[in-house]
Amino acid sequence: MSIDDKKRKILEDYMKSATPEERRELNRLLKSRDKKPAADFKTQGLNMDVNQLARNMSKQINEQLGMADINIKKMARDLVVQMALQHKPDITPKELNAIVNQMVPERRDSDILKKIPPDLLKSMIMQFIAYSTNSMSAKDQAQLPEGWAKKYWSIFSQDIRDLITMYLKNGIDNRNFQLAIEKIIMRARGA
Repeated sequence: MSIDDKKRKILEDYMKSATPEERRELNRLLKSRDKKPAADFKTQGLNMDVNQLARNMSKQINEQLGMADINIKKMARDLVVQMALQHKPDITPKELNAIVNQMVPERRDSDILKKIPPDLLKSMIMQFIAYSTNSMSAKDQAQLPEGWAKKYWSIFSQDIRDLITMYLKNGIDNRNFQLAIEKIIMRARGA
């Protein structure tokens, strides 16, 4: 489905469920948008590429906040859920899930795991465990970049996060933890 088809479908769904007042408001907003002249920065003596500035600013903000794609997708998914519930409070969980997955497709954890060599991923997990249990040396901690634990956590798949949480709460022993991690990594690689 193309982007235009998706937009058309969203608009059709909105129009089917919108009240006459909501339709008039949408029509008014579209007309007012069409009447407003587009900002032409070149004619105002501001010869700049606004799109490039926006992209650079977005990149800088994401780097400064340390926000991973996972956090952005989660916020987008939460927003879609809120909007859907606001417009149709009696929506079924199945319908809600379908709308959310259509609007913000879920990223597959295994795609990221495939890009990380298995030994590196295991090392990241063990560093995270050592840090979380206060058994990591100050020297090792100093060698890691600022905010590394948050970044590692965002990279780990939900399966790995669940296992780490279980291990840290003494819900699984070290041997079974290591075996389970091996299975997840093998499964992510399609082995």
